[in-house]
Amino acid sequence: MRRKIILRNDDVSVDTDIEEIKRFCEVCDRCGFRILQCITPLGRTHEIDVRMSNEEIKKLKGRFLDNGELVNFLKSRNDLIAIHGLWHTHEPSEDEAEEAKKILKEFYPTYFVPPFNEGEYGKEFCGLKVSQKTQRLEDYLDKGTPTDEIVYLHSWRFGNWYPFNKLEKCLKRITMS
Repeated sequence: MRRKIILRNDDVSVDTDIEEIKRFCEVCDRCGFRILQCITPLGRTHEIDVRMSNEEIKKLKGRFLDNGELVNFLKSRNDLIAIHGLWHTHEPSEDEAEEAKKILKEFYPTYFVPPFNEGEYGKEFCGLKVSQKTQRLEDYLDKGTPTDEIVYLHSWRFGNWYPFNKLEKCLKRITMS
């Protein structure tokens, strides 16, 4: 029996492309993988550069709940949900995490995933399990098998940086190992 790996999909936000995430979920579902959707309730995640300050990140306006098609799609699924900060800022505070939990309460988040994998949060933060500093699935697209229970990736990179067929081949290979 194969190991169960959870695919952590970082950077789900108001600017997530619905067709890209649907295609990503279809591939993951077809290959039998559970997804941990990491949602940033405020701001835009796909315009962020790691060198930006928190103030610059907060200027990227948008509310996840305003993307009705994405919200409805995720509600129709049985994915695990994480808060990925309130904004996608460096080292979110407890207050920010609590506010993000309130905004996403109808999704029943069970995980906290720090943006940029920064900060030290322990195993639990604000009543949520912490997933941080895991292996990156993109490093295993062509060979090898990750050993972590949860591996992170970004659905928006498939179709942009990597072809979707590479993801599917990788997931099928991992399923067989």
